Amino acid sequence: MCGLAGLLAPADRIADPAMAMVVMSEAIRHRGPDGDGSSFDPRTRLAMVHRRLAIQDPSDDGAQPMASADGRFEIVYNGEIYDFPERRAELEATGRRFRTGTDTEVLLAGFEHWGIEATLDRIDGMFAFAVHDRERRELVLARDRAGQKPLLFAEVSGVVAFASDLRALERLPEPFASRLDGIDETSLEWFLRLGAVPWPRSIRPGVEQVPPGGLVRVDTATASVRRGRWWTPPVPEPLRDADSLGRRESGSTMDVVRESVHRRCRADREVGVFLSGGLDSRLVAALATEVRPGLPCFTLQMPGPFDETPDARDIAERIGCPHHVISPTPEQILDTVLALPRIGDEPFADSSLVATNLLARAARETIVVALGGDGGDELFGGYRRHAAMRRRGAWNSFERAMAGMIERLPGALTGRIPVGRGSLAEAARRRRSIDPRGTSHVALRETQGDAGACLGPRPGDPDAFRRARALENRAAGAAPWDGVGDLMTEVRSLMAADFRTYLPDDPLVKIDRGTMNVALEHRAPLLGREVIHHACSLPTETLFDERGGRAPLRGALRELGLPDTGRKRGFAVPIFEWLRGPLREHAASLLIEPCEDPLSPNGVRDLFEQVQGGRRDLATACWTVYCWRAWLHERRSTR
Repeated sequence: MCGLAGLLAPADRIADPAMAMVVMSEAIRHRGPDGDGSSFDPRTRLAMVHRRLAIQDPSDDGAQPMASADGRFEIVYNGEIYDFPERRAELEATGRRFRTGTDTEVLLAGFEHWGIEATLDRIDGMFAFAVHDRERRELVLARDRAGQKPLLFAEVSGVVAFASDLRALERLPEPFASRLDGIDETSLEWFLRLGAVPWPRSIRPGVEQVPPGGLVRVDTATASVRRGRWWTPPVPEPLRDADSLGRRESGSTMDVVRESVHRRCRADREVGVFLSGGLDSRLVAALATEVRPGLPCFTLQMPGPFDETPDARDIAERIGCPHHVISPTPEQILDTVLALPRIGDEPFADSSLVATNLLARAARETIVVALGGDGGDELFGGYRRHAAMRRRGAWNSFERAMAGMIERLPGALTGRIPVGRGSLAEAARRRRSIDPRGTSHVALRETQGDAGACLGPRPGDPDAFRRARALENRAAGAAPWDGVGDLMTEVRSLMAADFRTYLPDDPLVKIDRGTMNVALEHRAPLLGREVIHHACSLPTETLFDERGGRAPLRGALRELGLPDTGRKRGFAVPIFEWLRGPLREHAASLLIEPCEDPLSPNGVRDLFEQVQGGRRDLATACWTVYCWRAWLHERRSTR
């Protein structure tokens, strides 16, 4: 796990590439405390820098940039190839010899032997990399299947730059400095709707995210950019013809997940597990103990109804693992909230980033690698909206009718009544948005709190914005909706959209930023190559039972003799209480004081005041605007 950056610049465009390399390397220092390296090709004027967090073969032999044995390829790489011992054995059988114990060298040897795209199709891992192919005279940028590792790039006036973090691009001199100083207002609107900037966009004009499974080729002679994919998510049942499914059977869910967990326990550094009260992390923890008995488990203890420690403690005792309960002080929580603009890199409003960073910071004192249960909900139908989409008949109609009645009541009343993590108004809005006759996936995500109203009235068709994103992505070769459709008419289409958009836009951003800020590597066994294909091959009826989704994972827990029930909280944090308590003064300074941005001052002030008056249903929207203003203030103050 590391950080990378670089640029391809003709001689007359950036006068001092050496200084640019220093600046970019410093911007990603937090991603790799164990070493740094750089290279510069005077013929192509391609500069690459790397910051290393050493996990496999931590000796200096694993330093990057690293060149292939024949000198054709040179790579800077962030991530892990979990099946690299198997791929190495394949290559050794052909006569290849290796000088290090790193997965990076195996990746380069694969490029030599199979080619870049064929190698990526064979491997099981998470990654983002830039590789210079001297023979084809091109720079290749690529990202893993699910989008676990970030990679951005920008092309300005014939100069191409790339980096793990936006901050590294922002610190470049002209021609980037003036271009990347602005705000992409369409991306801002998406952020206010979703709480995150969706791929392939960035908050800065001209900056793009390489899509999950994406492959970008840059001609090193002309700096021309070609966007494409090396991998497209498999279309799940029942969205394709079962007769032509070509299903790749991978054995039982237990077998596939077990192999994925065991692979992700391979490391030359200390390994532990993030153990919540949910099902996915307990399955990962239990299987990890089969190859690493007694590995430590870490649970964050948040105040009030957000505490997951009782369930987690029970599981840790059952599997015989030491259990570390992290109980942050109010001061530590507030300090982390105030640091969010720096931790998140781009504007990001998923409040569970606070919990993730607090947990990672404490765990880093003991371990360098943490396993977690991310990906299980998207692949196995774990979200409540998935189960709700499956319901049909009279009960479904009754639920929607009741939700409609609640929505007609004054928000000043229903927005103050707590239900679950939010309010009665939010619960009704979520239920009404799930319609088996067809629902926009974006509309479902907006139910988490739409702060977009603070932009004021927007002209034209209100659905045009959603359609514009779909068209925009297809034009860029991104196409997250291809094979799924904009309207969610069946639970598998909703799950596929969650995997392709929500997962890389939000949960994986939270995990990467929250852990890499403290140089901790996070691994997600449920996003393994075989697990993804296996989950997509399962018929829908096997994913759900009378208790909801993730039936195969619950079955695996029962096989291990572990309880398959548990309350899911998902690193939830009390933002309503924060905004009216310890964060109130700082939030007021950002939301009430004048600010030069596209938001309506009156709309922002009204939102903040309604939350202070007890409107629980507006807390998420208020938090989203707070996160935007905090990010903007931090960037402007560090110019």
